[in-house]
Amino acid sequence: MKKKVSMWRCTLNDERLRILKLLEEGKINAEEAARLLEALSHAEERIKKSRFWKAIESIPDYVSSSISSSFKYSTEKETLQFPKKKYIEFKGISGDLEVIGSDTDKIDIEKDGMAKIQEKDDRLEIKAISGDMKIMVPKTTHFAMKGVSGDLRIMNVNGEIEVASVSGDIVGQELSGSLDSKLASGDIEVDYKKVEKINIRARTGDIVLKIDENVEAEIEAETKTGDIECEFELTDKVENEHSLKGVINKPKAKIELKNQHGNIRIEKRK
Repeated sequence: MKKKVSMWRCTLNDERLRILKLLEEGKINAEEAARLLEALSHAEERIKKSRFWKAIESIPDYVSSSISSSFKYSTEKETLQFPKKKYIEFKGISGDLEVIGSDTDKIDIEKDGMAKIQEKDDRLEIKAISGDMKIMVPKTTHFAMKGVSGDLRIMNVNGEIEVASVSGDIVGQELSGSLDSKLASGDIEVDYKKVEKINIRARTGDIVLKIDENVEAEIEAETKTGDIECEFELTDKVENEHSLKGVINKPKAKIELKNQHGNIRIEKRK
């Protein structure tokens, strides 16, 4: 049964990528792509999956539900500016995203694809169908991303970060605060100066976490088939072939890393 489910997952993912390629090539429009993605999502609901996989595979539903013929998406390359917001929510189908924190009281967006951007009180909602995007944000922004296909690079953000991605790599540099990340396929490498809470769950791909040697945290790492490496000397250490628990300096922050089919490495940031 497991082998059959795995085969169906691969087939459905291949179909999704085919739909995205047709959309990028202009052979189907956004509404047609949304209907096709929704049909795939309904098919996936009938396949037995783990809770984690259900959460990841529901992302296309979130995205496709935001695409409607009643929406007018801007497709031209442009730069937009918005006032400072506490919360930025990004939902995208295809394209790479770069988020850079700075000492600013504005949000600057550079985009070259189809996207709709709305202000709602202290929140900025971005819904993108295709194309790459670069966002300059205040350092303390709470940033949330749900994406189907594309890489994320996030730098110099001091706040809460939430990421759910079906396919794509994630790179984080000069970060502080908390991270909640769920990945189906792709590597994640993040660099934290200060840690409040980190929770990373991955299905395939490697996890690399770089943290300052003065961080005070309790660590719990687990992988089903990969290796775990840690550069820190841990107290209260409990270790076996595929799991590691322990404390760096003091048990203040909580770091949880879980990977099904990939390696985990915890390094001292340079």
